[in-house]
Amino acid sequence: MITEPDFRLADFEPADAASELAESSIWAGDLTVLAEHHTTPEGTHSYLVAHDRSMTWGVPGDPALVAIKITRDLRERTFTFETANHASLPFAQNWLIEHGCPPERIAQAKGDSQ
Repeated sequence: MITEPDFRLADFEPADAASELAESSIWAGDLTVLAEHHTTPEGTHSYLVAHDRSMTWGVPGDPALVAIKITRDLRERTFTFETANHASLPFAQNWLIEHGCPPERIAQAKGDSQ
């Protein structure tokens, strides 16, 4: 089963050019979510690790996992979007933890998304 990400960005605009570029360079249809965490109840942050199936057409050996951090400003209705490519799940999870994701929430693939 392929699980496409829901970036939860409806009604939000990019906060800056870098976020706009990062978000536009990711096509959700190529991603399979391996682990994710969305803060609740306010939903200001999302952290995802996904396999990018389009990487099979790229340079052999390029990292096929992408870590994604989304921060939403609920008042301004804007978001920042950061990504980093990684060769393995632990590296991607570690990047998200270093960027504020609670370790227990991203520790297991297909874990609880709360």
